[in-house]
Amino acid sequence: MPFGHNAAMVASFPRRLHRLRSAGLLGAAVLCWLAQYASAQHAAAQVAPLFQAAIAVAWAMLLLWLWTRWRGIALFAQGASLLSALWGGALFTLQWGCIYLAVDRQPLAVVALGFGLAALALQPRLLTSTVWPGAATCASWLPGLASLVGLLLLGAWSWSRGQGAAWLLSAVAAGSFALGLRQARCARMLPQDLLRWRFYQLCVAALLLPLLAVAFSPSWNFEPDAAALGAMLLQAVCGGLIFPFVLAAALPALPQTGDETPRGAHVV
Repeated sequence: MPFGHNAAMVASFPRRLHRLRSAGLLGAAVLCWLAQYASAQHAAAQVAPLFQAAIAVAWAMLLLWLWTRWRGIALFAQGASLLSALWGGALFTLQWGCIYLAVDRQPLAVVALGFGLAALALQPRLLTSTVWPGAATCASWLPGLASLVGLLLLGAWSWSRGQGAAWLLSAVAAGSFALGLRQARCARMLPQDLLRWRFYQLCVAALLLPLLAVAFSPSWNFEPDAAALGAMLLQAVCGGLIFPFVLAAALPALPQTGDETPRGAHVV
């Protein structure tokens, strides 16, 4: 009996290690997310948040292009799906625009809580499939129900304090993120395909975010100092480059269904 118990523990060790790795990658992605928007709040007095987003995404696109040129990776390969690229870029633009506007209206901790609750309410298996992959189907949806209740309570609290718009922006950003998770499952692709997918997202966002900044930015502050430039560079590196690839590395642990991989994901 002890021998059988030890054999079972040894057999389950790779699964536990994989589970810990996925949870650690998700934690690293959360830290990147927090670093990005904390730096946006820090530089808001010098540069309006939406203008920060436009500059950060342009820098991220340039850095990714330079890195792929240095490594000899072709970003404009034949067969790439333009429609899938436009869809992913639009979702990415909406997500960044809404969050940058939200952090200009609410403390980062409140925005992060609202974003996280909304994302889990829309994608409840994001957490359970990583830290509790053996959960029953009914149990795997419990975090989603709890997150929905928490999201509604947070919304009521935000509206009572006159911050309902920021709560709504966080929820819309989380919805865009949840839809974009289907494209993020291209972590199963070849590395160059994943780089191409992200580059297309950044290209579309680099075109759209300046327009959104001009049209919807509450202020037009643009007096960057060295600290503000450093903050925008941090946003480009953490949010534009590191976050999506760390998240994509964690996503293969998520369960796959027949229609969860987008058409064209093998080329975008």
